[in-house]
Amino acid sequence: MALVALVLAPASTAAAQRREAPGGLWYSVGVAPGWARVTCDICAGHRRTGLSAFIGVGGRTSRALRIGGELAAWRESDGGVTQTLLSFGGAAYWYPGVRRRLYLRGGAVLVMHRAGDGTDVITSSGIGPQLGMGYEYRVSRSWLLAPFIHYSVGVFGGDVKFNGGQAASSATVSFLQVGASLLR
Repeated sequence: MALVALVLAPASTAAAQRREAPGGLWYSVGVAPGWARVTCDICAGHRRTGLSAFIGVGGRTSRALRIGGELAAWRESDGGVTQTLLSFGGAAYWYPGVRRRLYLRGGAVLVMHRAGDGTDVITSSGIGPQLGMGYEYRVSRSWLLAPFIHYSVGVFGGDVKFNGGQAASSATVSFLQVGASLLR
């Protein structure tokens, strides 16, 4: 009997360490390749690859749900044109499994895109959903590493402006990230 207790003790300790209490503060940072695209009546709609990063902070409402606010940024330069993208949003992370490692992400986001060559500037923006999923691995007592795929798309209220003047309406600004984050 003592042997069974000795074998089961580390497993129950690890499970207890994994359980986060409701109301606990969390924060995360991540770096990932990112792809941004603007589509409209006059836009080319090419998906460009660049470096992206994000930060998030929030709280846990239960062991299966955490919510928070996030900021993501993306940048790419090619042929004298620099493109940047910012997204501000709120997201909920739901952990459907008993082990709470896989998460599904959903929320709302404002996505803003800017392209400039030093003379002319084109801006686009839109509000819409954000979706994603990831899988968390414990790397220390306090930190988790989470490979993820996140997608945000601004489809409502989108417009395109050229040097501040209206150039097109009904723009869609999309942003895809595939990478890893550290979560505490």
